[in-house]
Amino acid sequence: MVAIVPADPLSSAGARHPAGWTISLRGVSRERAGTPILRDIDLEVEPGRIMALVGPSGCGASTLLRLVTGAERPDAGTVVIEGREGPAAPRVAEVRDRAAVARFGRARGAVVAASRQAGVADFEEETDRLCTLVGLGAADRSVHRLSHGDRQRWALARVLATRPRAVVLDDALAALHTTARARTRDAVVRELRSRGVTTLWATRDTAEAAAVADELVVMDAGRIVAAGCPDEVYARVSDAAVAEVLGPVSTVPGIVEGLVVEVWGTQLPLAEPAHDGHCEVVVRPEQVVLAGPDAPGADAVVEQSTFLGHARRTTVLTADGSRVVVEHPVEIRLDERATVRIALAPVAVTVRPIS
Repeated sequence: MVAIVPADPLSSAGARHPAGWTISLRGVSRERAGTPILRDIDLEVEPGRIMALVGPSGCGASTLLRLVTGAERPDAGTVVIEGREGPAAPRVAEVRDRAAVARFGRARGAVVAASRQAGVADFEEETDRLCTLVGLGAADRSVHRLSHGDRQRWALARVLATRPRAVVLDDALAALHTTARARTRDAVVRELRSRGVTTLWATRDTAEAAAVADELVVMDAGRIVAAGCPDEVYARVSDAAVAEVLGPVSTVPGIVEGLVVEVWGTQLPLAEPAHDGHCEVVVRPEQVVLAGPDAPGADAVVEQSTFLGHARRTTVLTADGSRVVVEHPVEIRLDERATVRIALAPVAVTVRPIS
């Protein structure tokens, strides 16, 4: 059940929307059968902001969302919604990967009912708008006969119809294929921002998290390992837990001297200061380029190449034993065992000590 927050009896067009709720987690921990699920979580979601949570399976993001909605209680710490905690806290709306549905009832009727209860003047028009917004073309069908993807669309439309002040989305677009997912994602984000809805958005799709977030939070083993604006978090390649969650990284040998690091005969600027001496240079696929046979770089042998649509991602093994992932144009086809030469793009790089 989603608590209904009464709204002014206005149509959605041109309506003034109340500010979203503040959500705070302070020193929150949670265990199940003696196994820690969340450890000492501190989070502050400001009104109207979208915070995206990403992490490997079992990182604790879904449990964190259940604590925010009140479906579970923390073993330690407090969850505060708009200044209140426990049973006194207002209920936060939610959409999960698999929404529970009644056996009977039409999809559109549920959205109409939610919109009417929320006090929307023209609830029929609002229902049509929301169904169009999420791409629900089967609104007249019974909910339990909808496909998994359409159930997710329906659940989103129904929650938005309640005019929530805060909402949690737990992989709420997982069943949609790539193009539809991106289109629905962008439409939902525009709606949430226009209404100033405070949002916690957990997803396994790191590109989606970066696209929607005002603040990106990376979780691992029940802890927050990084938090900040998406581009800053993405740049933290020196942190292995963060780098692996947000995409593949490779390490290649280098030597730091002053403000530069030498890699394969080329000097590159450091993204941050480091001690002189041998190091590992941490790079993402887009920082590695295919070089000409006589250019500075390293010879390598192709191990595998994958077509991604917008680019190809190829893994190579260099002569010095480094396994490096390269992202390059689709027009360049590389067969297994082919010999190539690679180099690093002339941008600032991150290094870490040799372990």
